[in-house]
Amino acid sequence: MTNREEKIKSFVTKYPIEVPEQAVENELNYIQLEMRHRMQYDTLTGGRLHLNPFGELEEMKEELYQAAFYEAKYDLVIKDVISRRNFSVTKEELEEEACAMAQRQNTSMEMIRRFFGEDLAMLEGDVKRQKAENWMLEQA
Repeated sequence: MTNREEKIKSFVTKYPIEVPEQAVENELNYIQLEMRHRMQYDTLTGGRLHLNPFGELEEMKEELYQAAFYEAKYDLVIKDVISRRNFSVTKEELEEEACAMAQRQNTSMEMIRRFFGEDLAMLEGDVKRQKAENWMLEQA
């Protein structure tokens, strides 16, 4: 885990917000589904043999619950920080993020615009999330 990730995790862990049990259950179901798929893929491709994936998941029950709780809380904290701080995103910031994304993915701006829309409006949430995480790092 990087220093950035550790600071964000610390901020999220300490943030006072209620986490509905249903949100945790949803995350837990997703994590378990993903892990069962990975186990099946591992078995089918000649990796480790998983004869009892449900049993393996049961052995990791507490660890998986903690991961699901964190993921559910992270989403709530990010949304709350964005809402409370009222982050805005400029057209220039959308362009910068789109250019950076095109470079990271070794693709063209044309492809990025096709995916996120000509005005790049679908990137707004990502930029706000980055701003929220940067703000969280400043607070940590």
